Amino acid sequence: MRKVLNVYKLLIDAQGPVFIGSGNEIQKKEYLFLKGNRVGIVDMQKLYQMVRQKHLTADFERFMTENVKEDLRRWLERNKISMAEAVKCMKYTLEAGDMEFEKGKRVQIMEFIKDPYGMPYVPGSSVKGMLRTILLGGDVLRGRERYRNDAREMKAALDEIQGKKRSALIKNIGNIENKRFHTLNRTDNFRDAVNDSMSGVIVSDSEPLRTEDLILCQKVERHVDGREKTLNLLRECLRPGTRIVCTLTIDTSIVRLDAEQLRRDIAEFGQQYYDNFSAKFSGTDRLKADQAFLGGGSGFVSKTVIYPIFPGREGVGITREIFRKTGVPEEHKHRDDMKHGVSPHILKCTRYQGKSLQMGLCRIQMIPEELNGTSIRK
Repeated sequence: MRKVLNVYKLLIDAQGPVFIGSGNEIQKKEYLFLKGNRVGIVDMQKLYQMVRQKHLTADFERFMTENVKEDLRRWLERNKISMAEAVKCMKYTLEAGDMEFEKGKRVQIMEFIKDPYGMPYVPGSSVKGMLRTILLGGDVLRGRERYRNDAREMKAALDEIQGKKRSALIKNIGNIENKRFHTLNRTDNFRDAVNDSMSGVIVSDSEPLRTEDLILCQKVERHVDGREKTLNLLRECLRPGTRIVCTLTIDTSIVRLDAEQLRRDIAEFGQQYYDNFSAKFSGTDRLKADQAFLGGGSGFVSKTVIYPIFPGREGVGITREIFRKTGVPEEHKHRDDMKHGVSPHILKCTRYQGKSLQMGLCRIQMIPEELNGTSIRK
């Protein structure tokens, strides 16, 4: 079998903060707000060693294991441990963005994924997931007629759902993905994962990043009328200006894809994102041809192909119904989406250095490597 591998250096420049979550929440006993608008993340082993030296082990273990309202700062103050001593026990510190907390509610901090050495990185699976959505969206945008029956079936399935069902439309979306990607005919059942042509697209994990590349960003919701609401949810994010470097390998014996098509799909997906969604919010710019969204917190529209399938006002109604029938709480007020002319009616943002930025916004470049166009026989 003859393989032709096209290899690219994938350069992803964060223009808004990028969040790739580890799934862990940093608890209130594991961080401290410091001077200079910084937050320190505690190295618990170092802290425990200091506690032992001060003969405070029993009190500290009780503080850590019992469900007490006391946070770490109050425990340190009660035990007359100075901030200078505490800072020596920090794993790393983070610059905090512009923050405004809701009083009376606890603050959550979500952790960025890190390698075994404690360094942040971006998994190749996260980048490949972004590319998969973009490629699917581009195909739908250029060939809506091909997906017309799938759109009809999706609407019918949505109408038939009774009550609230979180798994709604999974089968329909799966059918659309299969039509785009399951083209290899390795088995008679095209739905089998072995038939997925994206197996010919390999994205490496990013080169290691530094904890200095991380900042702490607050979740901000921008409404269509320009109002912004801050929530007590903070995320460790890659700061704007950080460069993420991965290797993208395309096996052209498996998948018909080249850099030019990928660039075109990025541009077309970004254009429809702006036309169908972000243009409805004041202060948002049209996406450039090489911009896309990576990671968590960037919102429903950047991660789905509902609007490419159902553009304009029809997409607003479909998206609103998806939220309603998948159990999104009534307090989110998606019932008003048709009135607002957009669904969801909130843009996911954060504030950093006095600016309101969209979460996950990145610039993507593909640089051919030396192996580009090399034939490898197998």
